[in-house]
Amino acid sequence: MTLNFNKKFYNLKTIEKAIKAYRRLADFKVEENKNRIKVRIRNMDKEIKKILSDEFCNYVLAEMKKFF
Repeated sequence: MTLNFNKKFYNLKTIEKAIKAYRRLADFKVEENKNRIKVRIRNMDKEIKKILSDEFCNYVLAEMKKFF
């Protein structure tokens, strides 16, 4: 599964914080380019696979409020 975050709104520091919080649930790999931060999520438990991406994105969004 791959999630894309637009750098105009999201920052790497916040995404890295979310990865640290979720690191026990899956393996994460981060790639950056000029406009996006791409997060690849692998090796998830089957029981949480359907909700992990939504919960991860919610966590990142909640952490972003500190920057506004």
